[in-house]
Amino acid sequence: MLHRFYFFVCLIFILLLNCPVSIATNQQTVILQFDYGNGFSKQYKTISLSRGDTVLDAMKTMQTHPQKVPFKTRGSGELTFITEIDLIRNEGNGKNWVFYVNGQRANVGVGSYKLQANDRIVWKYEVFQ
Repeated sequence: MLHRFYFFVCLIFILLLNCPVSIATNQQTVILQFDYGNGFSKQYKTISLSRGDTVLDAMKTMQTHPQKVPFKTRGSGELTFITEIDLIRNEGNGKNWVFYVNGQRANVGVGSYKLQANDRIVWKYEVFQ
């Protein structure tokens, strides 16, 4: 019985040693990019988040970077809506900030979209169709 216990302890220890640091610490990184629609973009290559964090969490974490991109919101939690990024406001019927994750336009809000490790978030200032 004692041998089984030591076997399982050793097995868990070996598995943890072979896990990437992000899994062992519950951390993950994502890429956050802003495409201004005029040939200019800004990119953050490593935004560190916890598992289960949202696009909104990534935006808030980016605010701790020395070259942060300011943004404004309306609402809170899962109902948060981004109204302005880098002093550029949504126009309503014109251009608006729309986010994509891994090339796919999101169909939920920033406070609802849960991110996975290595996701690429791109905010595009474009006409919403």
